[in-house]
Formats: sequence, structure tokens, C-alpha cells
Amino acid sequence: MSTLLIPEETVKEITSQSEQVLNVAQSIEIVDDNSLKQATDLVSWIAKVKKSIEEKRQFFVKPLNDQVKRINDMFKNYIKPLEQADTTVRGKILSYRQEQERKRREEEERLRKLAEEEQKRLEKQAAKKGIEAPPPQIVVPTIQAAPKTIKSDLGATQVRTVWDFEIEDETKIPREFLQPNITAIRAAVKAGVRNIPGVRIFQKEELAVRAR
Repeated sequence: MSTLLIPEETVKEITSQSEQVLNVAQSIEIVDDNSLKQATDLVSWIAKVKKSIEEKRQFFVKPLNDQVKRINDMFKNYIKPLEQADTTVRGKILSYRQEQERKRREEEERLRKLAEEEQKRLEKQAAKKGIEAPPPQIVVPTIQAAPKTIKSDLGATQVRTVWDFEIEDETKIPREFLQPNITAIRAAVKAGVRNIPGVRIFQKEELAVRAR
């Protein structure tokens, strides 16, 4: 597939360079200052080859990436009104259900109070007649909740109950739910900070290569 996008001679050149560098790297042994200098030449050569290959990659990739970005931006703009419409209608559906549920609960509460009042009336009548009060017979009719699935000619919606959360106080969140800010720690260490509780700050050697 790559040969369809990248000329065959370019692929062969990159492959040949990479294999050549690898063969030399595997064969080199550093035993004295002279071989150390040769190794320095080798890593410098590797840096130049990597830079050259990266430039070739950018040459082929950048136009494609630019085109993909333009297409993605275009379609994001196309779909944005649909996303807004979807959010709006979903919100209205849920708001309607919540309002219906509120009315249902209010009606059940009203019926319950009526039943309680009727029970009290019967108890008062029994007391006046000097007879035993009837046992509580509060029967509150259950009003059916709105259906969770609504079907239409074009499709269906289904309401699901899920758990969600929002952070109220970050300082009270248990440690197992926290993640160190590696970027901020690294920036602080580079800026000269040498003491961060819970962090071991140390020096190590790394090799910087400058190709000529």
C-alpha cells in the first residue's frame, strides 16, 4: 500500500539506509577513545539519516494531513447544528418525562392524603357511635409511570437510569482517584525545583547528538 503513495525508489532508499545503519550499529564495539569517536560519528550519522527520513515523511504526509484536517473541519461545521438539535430535543424529552413524573407523584400524594382523611372520618364516626374503629384501610391507587420506551414511525427512544457524578471538593477526593500531573512535575524539575514530597528527583546521563 505504501508504494502507491510513496515512489518505489524512495522506499528502497530509506530501507537501504536504515538497514545499513543498523548493521554498522550492531557491529561496532567501543573499547577505546578511537572507537568511542567512531561511535560518536555513528550516532551523528544516525541523527542525520533520521532527520532526512523524517523530512521525506513530512513531505508525503503533510499535504494529506492538511487535507484531512480541512475535511474534518468542514464536516464538524456541517454536523454542529445537528448536534445542537439532538441535544435540544433530548433535553426536552427528558424534561417532559421529569415533569410527568412530578405530576404523577403529586397525584399519588394527593390520593394518599384523601385516603388518610377518609380513614380519620371513619374513625371519628366509630368513636361517636361507641364502636371499635375500623382497621386502617388506606389504599392509594398507583398511577402508572410514563413508559420508558417510545416508538415512532422513524425509530424509538428509550430512557435509561444511569449513575453520574460531579466533583464538589477536589481536596476530599481519595488518593486512588487522583493522578500525578507528570507534565507539571517535569516542568518544575527543569525549572530548578529539587524537593517535591513523594517524588525522587535525581540526575542521570543522557546522550545529546548534534550532527554536522
